[in-house]
Amino acid sequence: MLHWRVMLLAALAVLLLVGGVVILPDSYEGRVLYVLDEQHTIRALDVLGVALLVAGCGAAWGAGIVWQRWMREP
Repeated sequence: MLHWRVMLLAALAVLLLVGGVVILPDSYEGRVLYVLDEQHTIRALDVLGVALLVAGCGAAWGAGIVWQRWMREP
């Protein structure tokens, strides 16, 4: 019942999603890209985290599509 492509995409999705939500102190997050107010800024690793979350969602969506196609095959 296990399909290697589904498992690979699902594992990739989990790794990307976990990588996207890693919280680091401000001193490790790189240079400031945009200042919202005196307490909130957008830094370089925040943008990378968003990109990883989007990629993880795409990988999970791809795993779902591969699984659906595999389940329909006779």
